[in-house]
Amino acid sequence: MKCDVLVVGCSSAGLMAATSAAKGGAATVLLDRDLQGLSHTANTLFEGMAAPSGVKIESSYLIKELQGMRILSPSGHSVTIPAKGYFIDREKFDEHLLRQAESCGVELMQGNARMSELDSSRRTVSLEKDGIRLDDIEARVVVDASGIKAALARQAGLEPMRHPEDIAWALEAEIEHPGIGEETHFQYWIGSMAPGWKATFSPAAGDCATLGVFVRGHGQNVQPYFRQFLKMFKSCKSREYSGIEGLKILSVKRGGDPICVLPGAMAADSLLVTGGSAGQSGLAYSMRAGTICGMVAAEAVAAGDVAHGFLSRYEKLWKGEFYWKYRMGRASLQTLISMSDEEIDRLICGLSGKTLLACGSTLRKSVYAGAKVSLIRPGTMPDLLMNLARG
Repeated sequence: MKCDVLVVGCSSAGLMAATSAAKGGAATVLLDRDLQGLSHTANTLFEGMAAPSGVKIESSYLIKELQGMRILSPSGHSVTIPAKGYFIDREKFDEHLLRQAESCGVELMQGNARMSELDSSRRTVSLEKDGIRLDDIEARVVVDASGIKAALARQAGLEPMRHPEDIAWALEAEIEHPGIGEETHFQYWIGSMAPGWKATFSPAAGDCATLGVFVRGHGQNVQPYFRQFLKMFKSCKSREYSGIEGLKILSVKRGGDPICVLPGAMAADSLLVTGGSAGQSGLAYSMRAGTICGMVAAEAVAAGDVAHGFLSRYEKLWKGEFYWKYRMGRASLQTLISMSDEEIDRLICGLSGKTLLACGSTLRKSVYAGAKVSLIRPGTMPDLLMNLARG
């Protein structure tokens, strides 16, 4: 079969890329290995990221609205940032995006993809299921939105992540305990319980919440860090919740997040890479990247020019909106991973009791005046907070 744009992967970026390409007039196919079992861990959004990225929060998938976030040091000092946030039902959210894509004319297909042929004007992707080759799909532009493995991009010789060794490996558990989901703020711990990024508590209303650890530089098995954080969490919450030692773990998800890798090559002849495949972390940010990607793919098809020169417009547009956010984000997290628990305690202690804005001069002034330490470049602190909030 033939199409203008083939998007491989029903990630949030892939869904938006397919929708955007179809809106641009391209005959678009969206391919995923399991359209009935989409499973993604990211379930939080902040208004400060969602609105500029064009993401609208709808009641059909909203579980709980929160007032902001608290950042906690290893010894329990905290900083509060009032930033409107949302805990969403990720399955319903993905289903909403999938139906939106269909309504724009996107054709859905199920199976595994493997690049089989290429030239400067088209690519052929083999559709496989259970190791059996079922069909070939010839597309003017293929979009790899399949996640951090970026198999199609790497098969084509692209390196879509500049620092793949810095992927944060994650374990997130859905928990249940009376009243645990009624808290009003997301909570992020930083320090040795989750080296390089964060441990998270996300209240989901009622008796439900999620706990997670996101760890860089210590391999894919992060279960020991989760156990350490769970013990710390129970100790921290023991005064607020009776019987917290008996909280139930309902389910566990594992995965990787390219929070700190920096995007690399995102375009080649007839090929674009978006979302986690390109190191574009963050739910809202990756959705915006997918929208740009699909728009450029449709423009290339309409212009009859799907060579790298035309498709590189995607990279230019993305960099114009996001490059410095990601660059400063990496700088802040590289600073964080070099800090000891004692240094983090002193930094957060210096800010403790203050209510900070998530970005801007007010926060920078608070960092200068509050902590009076040179443990972290003050200019990177807003970026650290925004990276903690990406979800």
